[in-house]
Amino acid sequence: MGILGILEDTDYLPDFGTLVVRDRFDPEGLPAARADVLHELATRALPGALATAGDGWLHGSAGDPPQQVRLEAHDTEPPSDLDAWADVVRTPFRSRSGRVALGLVSGGEEDDTLDLGRSGLFDVRVSRRPIGDDDGEDEWLAQFWPATAKSLPRWVKRTHPAVRSADPGWRMVLGYHCMEVAWFASGHGPHRTASWYDEPFVGHRPDPDVRAQLGAPTLTTNRDAVTLLLSAGVLAPEDDGCRLVEHPPPATDRLALPADLATRLTEDAVRTRYTRLAADLVSIAAWGNPCPVDDLADRLLAAPDDIPPLLAYAESDKLIHRDEDGVRALLR
Repeated sequence: MGILGILEDTDYLPDFGTLVVRDRFDPEGLPAARADVLHELATRALPGALATAGDGWLHGSAGDPPQQVRLEAHDTEPPSDLDAWADVVRTPFRSRSGRVALGLVSGGEEDDTLDLGRSGLFDVRVSRRPIGDDDGEDEWLAQFWPATAKSLPRWVKRTHPAVRSADPGWRMVLGYHCMEVAWFASGHGPHRTASWYDEPFVGHRPDPDVRAQLGAPTLTTNRDAVTLLLSAGVLAPEDDGCRLVEHPPPATDRLALPADLATRLTEDAVRTRYTRLAADLVSIAAWGNPCPVDDLADRLLAAPDDIPPLLAYAESDKLIHRDEDGVRALLR
């Protein structure tokens, strides 16, 4: 057992918040790619909560800040130090060139190349952990080794629940500028003096009926906006100031809204909860073609009760098709 090579970039800047690894371009040409759902961007699914991969590509869900990335090629499966990482996924990866490089969603590759030792099917273990404060800057480790048997993607470790918190909808209802007041009033961003509360509120004002339902019919100053945000449950009083509520009540629970807006907010809440998990599901389905349903909770490290609504969401969003054999990924 040994390591064949290492490629590192301690200042990798993701394109559209996505870490990209691709087969190295060869001007002499590569074997034809398989024309199926394992093509890069063949489906409408996002990278998933951590990473998904296919025929000559791997996408990682990264933040906007620079990332520390290390790629390793091994001749057999390397040991794993799960305690050292926050999130870990294992996925198949097919290489037609036997060489990979970091790249960008919009195209292009970095100069450095990692030689995998051969072409063909690989297993990849992708691990991620935050660097310092939770500001989106992460450290990544992707370890490649030749696959000895067909497998499906699998989550190995999760730090956060598989299903995300629903979007409560307040940004859509109250507007960006009002939510910006919430950010500043809770102590984030540049320092604000006490007089800031009495400065004129600048920006789009929420609908008068919404303001009236929240008991803040006027919105002239930043203090008026804070009153409205406190009533909505977006802010909560704390000592001499305010704090952002981690899970504010849904706007649809606090307000009588027009039917079309209420429907949109409900759909957005479901999308927020299941979009990334649905991308992980699509990856499993694409490699299985079809994949079974009975082990999805274990494979996704999700609660069994989360699987039926996940499948319903993915099917309604035309990401998958279900039949008697299991789940299949759908092409765009």
